[in-house]
Amino acid sequence: FLAMAARYKLWYNQVARPDLLTKLQLKNVHQVPRIEQISVSASTNVTTSQLNHPVPAAFALELITGRTAQLTRVRKGNARYKVRQGFLEGAKVNLRGEDMWNFLDRLVTQVMPRIPDFNGLSSKGFDGNGNYALGIRDWGLFLELDSQHSNLSNMASARGFGVLINTSAKTDEEAKLLLSAMRVPFAQSEQGEQ
Repeated sequence: FLAMAARYKLWYNQVARPDLLTKLQLKNVHQVPRIEQISVSASTNVTTSQLNHPVPAAFALELITGRTAQLTRVRKGNARYKVRQGFLEGAKVNLRGEDMWNFLDRLVTQVMPRIPDFNGLSSKGFDGNGNYALGIRDWGLFLELDSQHSNLSNMASARGFGVLINTSAKTDEEAKLLLSAMRVPFAQSEQGEQ
């Protein structure tokens, strides 16, 4: 994993950062936007009668990211769905440093090409503050989960993954330039609308 992580970090430092410095017309290299953190989360929609329902999601996140997952709880209960405040809901992992670069590399080079009929990511995932969120429905796109099919039999109840890429960019346009420089593929029809 170190070779892959170093490859993407090296790409940012030697190719993307100088390119963004000229495109954004910045005076200092330290003003160039950077990826600060990637949060990967998974939640399940299993009934509350199964007490260990977020465990497969946490196990899958640990296999994919190589980090220990934190279990998440419901913040606000909802009687319609028979969910109470404090019930276990899913799991999440926050990635920084080498783990972040490693995950981004695998997401762009291994997972996205395996998505059927993939034409690029939508620009609607930006939140207005320079962060980008995307969802991945199919757990089987990750190579790390192929050998664990029998252990993850409960994954049919999972909703999928949520990936949030936090950047230091001030605007969505800067963040899109940063992610495009990091080879994150956006849909062609939306790239012309900048």
